[in-house]
Amino acid sequence: MKGYHGIKRNLLVGTAFAMGAMGWHSAAAAQATPEQAVPAGDQSAPEAKPQEIVVTGSYLGNIRQENRASPILAVDNAAIARTGSSSIGDLTRFIPQNVGSTGGLQDLSKGGADTRDTRSANLRGLGAGSTLVLLNGRRVTPQAGDDYVNLNSLTPDIAIQRVEVLLDGASSTYGADAVAGVFNVLTDTKFNGFKTSAQFTSIADSPAWNVQAMMGVGNDRFHTVLSASYRFQDNLQNSDRAVTNFFNPTAAGYPGSYLLTGRPLTATGGHVVINGNDYTALYDANKSATGTLKVVDPNCGADGTNSIYSPTGGATFGLGNCLYNFQPKNPIRPRARSVNIHNDTTFDINDANTLFAELSYYHQDSERFGVPSYAQNAGNATMPASNPYNPFGVDVLFYGRAIGAQGFPGGYDYRVMRDTVNQQHYVLGARGNLVGRWKYLATATYSASQTIARDRDTDMNMFQAALRGYGGPNCNTNFLGGGSGSVPGKGSCLYYSPFQANLSQMDPSLIYNLQSDVFTDFKREYYIAEAVVNGPLASIAGHEINVALGAQYRREKSTTNYSDLLLSGYGGFLGKHLNTAFSREVKSVFAEANYQPIDSLTLNLAGRYEDAGGYSKAVPKVAANWHPVDWFSLRGSYSKAFQAPSLANGSASLIGTNVVNVTDPVDGTTSFRTIQTYGNPNLKPQSSTVYNLGATFVPTRGARFSIDYWKYQFNNQISTQNPQQVVNTAPNGSAVLRDPLTGTLQSVVVTSFNAPSGTKTSGIDIQGQYAFDAGQLHLTLRDTLTYLLAYDVDTGILRRDANGNIIGSVVYDGVGYRNAFVQSPTSSSAAPRWRSVAGIDAGYGPHTLSLTWRYTAGVKDDYGQSLNTSGTGAVVPAVTSKVSAFSVFDAQYSLNFGDDDRYALTLGMINIFNTAPGFAKYNGYLPSIADPFGRQVYARIAARF
Repeated sequence: MKGYHGIKRNLLVGTAFAMGAMGWHSAAAAQATPEQAVPAGDQSAPEAKPQEIVVTGSYLGNIRQENRASPILAVDNAAIARTGSSSIGDLTRFIPQNVGSTGGLQDLSKGGADTRDTRSANLRGLGAGSTLVLLNGRRVTPQAGDDYVNLNSLTPDIAIQRVEVLLDGASSTYGADAVAGVFNVLTDTKFNGFKTSAQFTSIADSPAWNVQAMMGVGNDRFHTVLSASYRFQDNLQNSDRAVTNFFNPTAAGYPGSYLLTGRPLTATGGHVVINGNDYTALYDANKSATGTLKVVDPNCGADGTNSIYSPTGGATFGLGNCLYNFQPKNPIRPRARSVNIHNDTTFDINDANTLFAELSYYHQDSERFGVPSYAQNAGNATMPASNPYNPFGVDVLFYGRAIGAQGFPGGYDYRVMRDTVNQQHYVLGARGNLVGRWKYLATATYSASQTIARDRDTDMNMFQAALRGYGGPNCNTNFLGGGSGSVPGKGSCLYYSPFQANLSQMDPSLIYNLQSDVFTDFKREYYIAEAVVNGPLASIAGHEINVALGAQYRREKSTTNYSDLLLSGYGGFLGKHLNTAFSREVKSVFAEANYQPIDSLTLNLAGRYEDAGGYSKAVPKVAANWHPVDWFSLRGSYSKAFQAPSLANGSASLIGTNVVNVTDPVDGTTSFRTIQTYGNPNLKPQSSTVYNLGATFVPTRGARFSIDYWKYQFNNQISTQNPQQVVNTAPNGSAVLRDPLTGTLQSVVVTSFNAPSGTKTSGIDIQGQYAFDAGQLHLTLRDTLTYLLAYDVDTGILRRDANGNIIGSVVYDGVGYRNAFVQSPTSSSAAPRWRSVAGIDAGYGPHTLSLTWRYTAGVKDDYGQSLNTSGTGAVVPAVTSKVSAFSVFDAQYSLNFGDDDRYALTLGMINIFNTAPGFAKYNGYLPSIADPFGRQVYARIAARF
């Protein structure tokens, strides 16, 4: 079987390459046809009639997209509909150049917001923040609480005219963040009439709905287009899929562990024997010099606990760890409901000048269903000997989860995290003729996002009170325990026991005392004013030099506020947080020039200078497009791009607290621990040098083939320390916080830094398309693939010469790896060698059938393994585990009917053969390569009037 699968894989990849080599081209990975997309460098494609001149990557008004030297993937609304996508974010799976989006389906070992229905762009796997996302060519604030723009929040899908993905550095045009490229969503501002659609997607255990409508009205001078959508997706849990429902243990689980503070004895002075095991004798033989002994819950490993006992020191009970399987209770995706409203309005002052306004509003409510309670981390609670449920007869310190893992009486089976996301985007502007053939564009933009993340955590004060008998909602308590008139375990005051054997005896009302609601309120705001003029500057040898000149002012604000429990640091797991407030002003000027010295050659120069007070950067771009004959063109570009430190990363404050699975090298236990992230005021902007060289061939009518070589070289790459690397380097260092009594790992402090060497990546993109008629049947063959040549990952570990001088950092070749080594930075992505989207579209009268094959090569699973970095470069160890390739087939059938084909019925299937993702350590699957949804069946009905 192994040989068969290897042959099958090679045939599939070979077929994809052959399709590209034969000259079939897809201008977009999402099934664009020749009429729907005009690829850069291809002048044979028909030119669409634009509602206004919008060229991604340029402010020049006279240049057509096909004369640009930068490669563009473009897809319109109809092509998006043929993918079966129910959101803009879903479109990323049809773009091979996009690797490892954050949000939604995301790699938990790298972090991410799996509490929300979000999706980022992440071109070339260079980090979500390295791709600039635009709405109608204008910057959108990143979603509050995240460092990326949520693609799903931009606009209803029904309002999209087209999406353009610029696969080149674009900081010379747009400024900071356009390092890996640009994702530009363009809406239809001239739509007339009314249209609507409703799609139901059947996913086992997690159905989804998407209902949309759009209306456009106006006259010769005034026009407005209003669109709205409502999306719903149900939650999907790890227990719902075989690939994620596996035993994935952590030592910080339930049943928990107990530190005996003295010799355990019964009320009559005898030995404590539980389940036939003598804990008094165990204490006598193993107690520490301070008279303590840590033992696991006597019920560890019992049926129904979803745990196993892992002994140490040859013990048969008591000593070691209780490994709890948290996996089934955690989510693959949350339940989410979202509303999206978008409006474009234009008013022609006269024939030459237009006022316009844009409004976009997004609201999402989501629910993440997870393990009933967090593992205790930020403090240790004492269960006194007086607690009637304490079997040891001495005070014990508890380590574990305050509320069990299998649920709690009264149906408390999950801890539900509830997030609310609100996003607003408003634009006012004017465009028109300035003087002669010069034109102007002036805009004022306000873009804001707010995320309120609601959670529950153990209130250590209230938990301690319940252990002392002051639990329950009606017990009078204060910070010392019992208040006036309160008696432990009497009347309305209840005792709580964290022992697994006692869980079923607990009163459900005790939940009141064990957990408290906590929240985090994130806000991000952009205030932007921009003006651009463009027109002919001069004429040389009969050819005009056209230029664009512009300036932008941008004010960025970011605030984070936490609830009292998080500020106090008495949360049992989430640890201490600090409110933050940051702001900065960014001022920039930019220019662009375009000249054709001869009819077949287009030269383009661009440059931008940006000043943000703490940093400034000037970036140029040089590009050329040569079209010597009708069937062939060459293009090339060289550019500099940059990304500034985020407002928080550039500060000296505690800017974030989250939780990550960490293995303690001292005792070998693996469990979730608090990670405290601090900013770094000494950060420099990360920059990149980007090269692109490509060619387009048009061998015959209806056939196109293009190939591009690309390369990105990062300098001063901004990354965050890997907490596991911090712990491994100095297990007892100042950045590793431990319990002073037991030495248990509690928190890890990490900071942002500039990696001296920087990541380098390069590869080849091949796109092909061939459209032809066979009788009354119209066929289109298409393929878009990317082949990764290099992905050199900078670990941030410094290299020094014989004199101790820093000469760079340790870099390793990550192509074909998951890139989750202990030393891998959090910004690194899995790097499969091949990614391809190929297919065939067939049209026959009102009938359309599309078949698509999506292929992503597998990677070696290096999760948790360590690089050898003792020399001048990293030595990659032998990695035998592998995440297999993901190869799936999709199909869609559409029927247009009614007067003027105003109605459409669509039936589709994603992952026809119900292919499961390859197994990946820790997660069960690797989201940057595959998804665990399985077969999806959808039906859509649409109408226009």
